[in-house]
Amino acid sequence: MEEKIFINAYAKINLLLDVLRRREDGYHELDGIMQSVSVCDELALSPAEGIEVVSSEPLPHNNTCRRAAEAFLKESGRGVRIEIEKRIPSEAGMGGASADAAAVLRGLSALYPELSVPEDELYKLGLSVGADVPFCLMGGCARARGVGERLTALPALRLPLVIVRGGRGVSTGRLFSSLGIGCEESSRLPEGAIKKALSALEKGDMNELAGCVSNALFEPACGEAPEIAEYRERLVAAGALGASMTGSGAAVFGIFAGEDEARAALSRFADCDFASFAEALPSPAAAVIRFRRASAEDAPLTAELRRRAWLTTYRGIYPDELLDGFDLAAREARDRAMLSSPDITGFIIEADGTPCGFMLLQDDGGLNLRALYLLKEHRGKGIGRYAFRVIRGIARERGYSKFACNCNSHNSPALAFYKSMGGRAISRSEGHENPREDQIALEFEA
Repeated sequence: MEEKIFINAYAKINLLLDVLRRREDGYHELDGIMQSVSVCDELALSPAEGIEVVSSEPLPHNNTCRRAAEAFLKESGRGVRIEIEKRIPSEAGMGGASADAAAVLRGLSALYPELSVPEDELYKLGLSVGADVPFCLMGGCARARGVGERLTALPALRLPLVIVRGGRGVSTGRLFSSLGIGCEESSRLPEGAIKKALSALEKGDMNELAGCVSNALFEPACGEAPEIAEYRERLVAAGALGASMTGSGAAVFGIFAGEDEARAALSRFADCDFASFAEALPSPAAAVIRFRRASAEDAPLTAELRRRAWLTTYRGIYPDELLDGFDLAAREARDRAMLSSPDITGFIIEADGTPCGFMLLQDDGGLNLRALYLLKEHRGKGIGRYAFRVIRGIARERGYSKFACNCNSHNSPALAFYKSMGGRAISRSEGHENPREDQIALEFEA
């Protein structure tokens, strides 16, 4: 594996959704406010022959990810393998297919930077795939008009949410075709609802915003899935400041005063097929994480990344004089030698184009993780988990069922992470005069 891109595809909710009229092109004129939320699918992209889409849940062959890739890669001769871990429920009005398509476009721009296009062109490509794709590219909070493509960025609030969905989805096409809306424009929301919501966002008033949430499709969607009305009532009874259906359903969200209140309410929805705590994302959050193969020329970078990681990770574990006297030149020489070895496979890890860590794998008859470093400000964002997906993929490609690594026994955060990745201790070497030599060997299933 030479390169792999990871990117989250964030779902959306419609804080408000109005259906104004039926357009001559058969679509409906919409007006409303969209908001990105933390529920997401996880996508991985890597170079390939042709376009291949692999999903944890069945997708139609002509899915939005394939169409997005075809639009982006048209006539380029390039291909891509797209792996999708689905977490956004389908037929929920949360824009899962659109979010995935937007993530593919962002990911391909990073995977093939020579093919990247200006932002307005990327939005046009997205719109050719689906009406909600431009918003998913934009993220945050926005007023959406037209078929959803005319976007105006809005200030976003920190909204603790509970999102629930029952066992039945709602077909968007079937729902819109049942509306019987004509060509004459008319609002179907409470009078002044969108204006009041815009004012609440400008003032940063969550209570006022929660009182405005509404959806013109709510009543007809309840005809398809009556439990939608029940979930809205239950969310309000559980303490939601306001609750509404998102999109064309069938997911319903409630806005709560705080995270504690939302998580307490979540426990009341164990009977739902999908129930999740979520947060509104105030700005685009789909960071592109790139793993690119490292060469000997990257030794100065790996040495500097190691030095910066040591200063924040090992203070209090290794003696101060070792950290303060870090020999950058010697480390660079050692890394250059390692990266020149045929036994070593190295990767530079980048977040939105900025190096944030690296890892080194050694294959000498067994696969061992020799180094995995992330800068402190990039920890806790799932990058380590991505690294283990890369390692497991390489192990399987090479026919290994297991791989191993050593960890300093005093490095509690690293040990906790490795255990969360399924590591089990297979040997210990502790009690040395130099605490740097105290090590635990761990083994992992590929």
